[in-house]
Amino acid sequence: MNCKICKSIEYIEILNKENTPIWTGSSEECYDYFPCHLKQCTDCGHVYQEVPLILSEKLKKIYESNHAQVSTPLGSGNWGLSRALWFLEKLNYKLYTSAIEIGCADGFILKFLESNGYNKLIGIEPSLPRSIKVGKIEFINVFVDETTSLNSKVELIYSNGVLEHIENVNGILHFSKNHLTDDGELFFTVPNAERELDKADVCLFLHEHVHHYTKDVITHMLAINGFKVNLISEDCSALYVSASLDKAIEPLLKPINLYSNYSKLLNQKLEGFNKIIDSSANIIIHGVNNKLNNILGWSKQNISFTLVDNDDKKHGQYFFGRRVQNIKDLDLKEYDCVIIIPTCFYEAIKSEYMEYGFTGKIYNI
Repeated sequence: MNCKICKSIEYIEILNKENTPIWTGSSEECYDYFPCHLKQCTDCGHVYQEVPLILSEKLKKIYESNHAQVSTPLGSGNWGLSRALWFLEKLNYKLYTSAIEIGCADGFILKFLESNGYNKLIGIEPSLPRSIKVGKIEFINVFVDETTSLNSKVELIYSNGVLEHIENVNGILHFSKNHLTDDGELFFTVPNAERELDKADVCLFLHEHVHHYTKDVITHMLAINGFKVNLISEDCSALYVSASLDKAIEPLLKPINLYSNYSKLLNQKLEGFNKIIDSSANIIIHGVNNKLNNILGWSKQNISFTLVDNDDKKHGQYFFGRRVQNIKDLDLKEYDCVIIIPTCFYEAIKSEYMEYGFTGKIYNI
């Protein structure tokens, strides 16, 4: 398989693990198991998943379904609202009055922009039941690529957690180039794979994520497609990218950091998880996400634990065969161990357990 960015066939394999079920964020049990493989292009440094046709077809069906927005859509509940606010804090929306959102879900951000004076708004989302116009927002049901033409240009094109899912990412950027005004802005967020690769975080792999972006690869990818980077900022979980059109830009590559030790370091973390399980009796696992899906799928242990999450939309639902609990509803004296799954929120979650009086051991994988 060629690198989806530079088309090179040269690569190293950095992950080859046992098949796991696809994580969609749904509480419905998934019986579709696929391999967990990652490659890194040795020409441009991009880390990508080789997606066989059967997995590609499965992912397309997911993106057309009500599972497309994971368990908590943007703006929904305490977690969805927090994610929306983080995105809006980074988006220069006050500079513009027209926008296209790629992967708009139910249009939470578009509705916010409409309330802030935007007069032209287009949302592209393949999971919509149909194309429809609501107020000033035109919702279009389509998988966008370089062949998509809206016969229109806007000042702002943005996406939140979308480009990591798109196999033909250059096609999305070609579409963006064709639909952006000369002085417009392309803005997007993607998971901070650079941190995840450096730390060998178990959360890196996800069947839905075809691409795992680093800052250098993003800069190179944008240059190939006629964009220059204005700014790449980051936090623990995400990279925030602002770019603009530049017809004269020349793609330049920095020295490539090869992640050949990723699997070795990841296996050490999985071994650490197994040791914690073996040495603990009454266990809380905190965090319902793809990282836990990977840990449970790759550890091959039969584990007894209580499942907890801070997302109020997950409380009472069943994931991994267990009902998700609220920390406030537990008698923490009954437990001797908490394993906190989310790396980026470890300290905040740890503080919460300590505030509620937990005196046992607290771990992060």
